[in-house]
Amino acid sequence: MMKLGLVTAAALIMTPLTTLPVWADAACVTGTVASYEAAGFSCFVGPVDFSHISVTTVTSGTGAVTLGSFIPYSFNGEFGLQLTYAANTGTGPASVADVAWTYTVTGNLLSDAFMSFTGTTTGTGTATLSETLSNGVTLSLLAPGSTTANFTPIGALSVIKNQNDFSGPTGSAESSVMVNAFSVSSVPGPILGTGLPGLLAACGGLFALARRRRQKLA
Repeated sequence: MMKLGLVTAAALIMTPLTTLPVWADAACVTGTVASYEAAGFSCFVGPVDFSHISVTTVTSGTGAVTLGSFIPYSFNGEFGLQLTYAANTGTGPASVADVAWTYTVTGNLLSDAFMSFTGTTTGTGTATLSETLSNGVTLSLLAPGSTTANFTPIGALSVIKNQNDFSGPTGSAESSVMVNAFSVSSVPGPILGTGLPGLLAACGGLFALARRRRQKLA
């Protein structure tokens, strides 16, 4: 009976090892926009997962956009992606250099969104960034900088971002980096008894218990 109890207890200890969540994707690394847009691609930064990524550009007049790379971003509890690119309206009147970025983000549980971008303007030029989340939350920047929006924790969101440079009648605008990141309200911690150290410690406790029982029966 004692041996059966030990076997059963050991099986219970091993159960968390086999039921731990396993990432189906890999950690995000610096890569081209095309590699992140590949069918079925997804990756994670910390506890946040990104998938269904798409980037499109629109230009008019003397505007031009060259896409760069996606880079993992993490700072002050925010986890996300940084998109590098070169957008410039030139000085042609009413010229546009526009970058749109859409994707799906999942986490346990997403509780805020952080966004930022860098750029410069001259004259009547403007550089703006807007974002719409599928939970109805919106973020907006009317000039280069950063902003954060808090919301009720949620497991997944669809995100639409748009960064627009406009020259106006007598100006110019350019931008080069966009960041989108999220924090989570809870991160699954290690399950008690998982991992080799936990398993060894738990087995040691079982054997000690068995030894005490034998001493009582003697």
